[in-house]
Amino acid sequence: RSTENFSRPKSEVDALFGIMQQFARQYRRHEAVRDGRVQVELLGDVDDQRIPSDAREELRQLESESKRACSATRKKDKSRRTLTINLAINYGGRADLLQASRRLAQAMLDGEVSPDAILDESEISRRLWTAHLPDPDLIVRTGGNARLSNFFLWETAYSELYFSDLMWPDFDDTALDEALRWFSDNERRFGGR
Repeated sequence: RSTENFSRPKSEVDALFGIMQQFARQYRRHEAVRDGRVQVELLGDVDDQRIPSDAREELRQLESESKRACSATRKKDKSRRTLTINLAINYGGRADLLQASRRLAQAMLDGEVSPDAILDESEISRRLWTAHLPDPDLIVRTGGNARLSNFFLWETAYSELYFSDLMWPDFDDTALDEALRWFSDNERRFGGR
């Protein structure tokens, strides 16, 4: 759900949040979440009052329960790796770049950063809402759309993009396995040949 989706008809927005709530409830019970193999992170302005409170609560519970399970698993086995699924709720890539640019400009005005000290993109990266996350290796886009739609514009520079004709509610374990197989067959070059 991007920031722009609130301009859709209210019935459509309500239906989308109903699907999200159902998804969150379903995945809270998923074995991979319960046993600490998958951690869910919410990105964006989830506290926006336009988001129905029951959907917001269900999403927050999914996030907190998955974090708690992953933390417990890591305490038992420090070498155990987890998969992080980032759910962007009320997020927009352009809005993120705008707020990061404003924060950087303010840091310059405050004398915290000199323009001469900006030698690479790290000064912007560390001010993004996603600064605490690694850049994604794989982006899965459902619904038959072959575009990013204002999603992770900065972070996807070297991501593999997987497009599926399935709609999000129909994107099940089998579809995810197919996307992961596709990803594992790709040779990642990070801009090189």
